[in-house]
Amino acid sequence: MIEISDHLPEAHIPAGVRLYYTGLEAKLGPVFGPLEAALAVLPGSIQPARCLVAFTEGRLAGILGIHDQRGSFLEPSYGTMVRHYGQISGTFRTMLLMLLDHKVPPGDLYLDGIVVDNSLRGQAIGTALITAFENRARDNGFASVSLEVIDTNPRAKALYVRMGYHKIATHTMGPFSHLFGFRSTCRMSKQLEAVPHELSQD
Repeated sequence: MIEISDHLPEAHIPAGVRLYYTGLEAKLGPVFGPLEAALAVLPGSIQPARCLVAFTEGRLAGILGIHDQRGSFLEPSYGTMVRHYGQISGTFRTMLLMLLDHKVPPGDLYLDGIVVDNSLRGQAIGTALITAFENRARDNGFASVSLEVIDTNPRAKALYVRMGYHKIATHTMGPFSHLFGFRSTCRMSKQLEAVPHELSQD
């Protein structure tokens, strides 16, 4: 049975950060470096309420980051980056992170990365997380949801298409493509339909 939490519980922050980073290392690796370096920065650089977490039998199974107009799940400050990496490297890494940042228009809720434990794939955990994400967006009055998928992850893109997302833009990485390991990202969006309230019975 899959249980969805609307935040990352404090006791699960180390495991949650590790899972999120390793699953998104293609994008985040150039910014934060090897896993050991990343784990020194990320636990204190996240917003635990801006994510959804899946558990199966008490085990952390997946995590989905959320980005709204207030900010994102992963938010390391410039000071934090400089403190951990030094002035020059910290500044460069902050600039790389800005390349991955997204402007979220009013009325839209952005899916800022989704990761499922490799050993638990095929159990519809990703689908459950995305469905919960859409329900959260709908319940909070958002008209649409959006996400980006890198060009080297066709499996994820196929899942999003099956769930009703459609391509609205392509962003190229330009000269940074060799650094990140992918050439472009596909921006996808889905309009949310309001769920009508059932008429009360007398």
